[in-house]
Amino acid sequence: MANEYKKNQDILNKLFKKALDQPRICSYPGCNKPAINSHVLQKNGILNGIQNSGHIRVSEADFINPELFYFKRKGINKSFTFKGFCSDHDKSIFSPIEDYEIDFEDYKSQLLFTYRTVLNERYKKEVLLDWHKFQKESYSLRGVVDFDRLDKIDEQQKIGIKDINYYIEKVESDIITNTENFIFKVRYTKPSEICLASHFSYETTSEQQKRIDKTGYDFDLLTAIFISFFPIEKENVLIMGYLKEHEEKCGTFVNSFFDCSENTLFKKISNLLLCRCEMWACSDQFYFKLIKPYEKEVNTIFKESAVSVDENRNLDFNIFE
Repeated sequence: MANEYKKNQDILNKLFKKALDQPRICSYPGCNKPAINSHVLQKNGILNGIQNSGHIRVSEADFINPELFYFKRKGINKSFTFKGFCSDHDKSIFSPIEDYEIDFEDYKSQLLFTYRTVLNERYKKEVLLDWHKFQKESYSLRGVVDFDRLDKIDEQQKIGIKDINYYIEKVESDIITNTENFIFKVRYTKPSEICLASHFSYETTSEQQKRIDKTGYDFDLLTAIFISFFPIEKENVLIMGYLKEHEEKCGTFVNSFFDCSENTLFKKISNLLLCRCEMWACSDQFYFKLIKPYEKEVNTIFKESAVSVDENRNLDFNIFE
């Protein structure tokens, strides 16, 4: 049984690598050059702030049993990367936050952090679709993988990509025409060796289901909130943003992260890390001090979050304490 499990795990690993290695083209409008691996958060100045011997800790799920989570030590060069832009656009677009001292109060800088985050979210869904496609084509995985379940997941991923493309168009409109479609808020906190760059939907799965039960239809567009949180020098920077057109829906919720005490803020960020945001990493020191002693409890929360329909839970556990 153990050998069979390892064999299937190896097949899934190889197919996932094949999906990751698929060529992609540059995401910038009108560019057809090959995309290179870009860091969601830049390596110099941000990820370097949590690395130890060139490595950071990232959370991952087991391929066969997605309810099993573990924290893997990964090289900084391969962590937080996605195929987003050709080398020319990766350099030219992000120069303001790569080559100069970052002005976190500047709208363009805030927008650029969001741009990489939202493109990475689309890239992850594209990789997942390719991975599922390769699984369905694999004779060895017949009877091992539930292909009907993959089909249902794929349908949701395609809907998610449609939503994400809407936000990407808004970001690119701002970059190209100098409009300001988003509202961003910034806050500085005590230092913490953790990096987060993600987005989550304001609407919970429970709210979506209630709408479907009532009307027969899901929301036309889920309300995306973008968040970045990372150390820079002797403090951490929190950036949160959303579309201006969604101010009435989620403005009060986002403001609650900026109109509270620092202790309350870290508790709220902890809830997001454990319930709603996938793209985050921490240093070895943070892992061994704040996660490793409670890893069983953290994994239980991850497991519950994977099946929960209420992503807005207020947990008793605080990953920062």
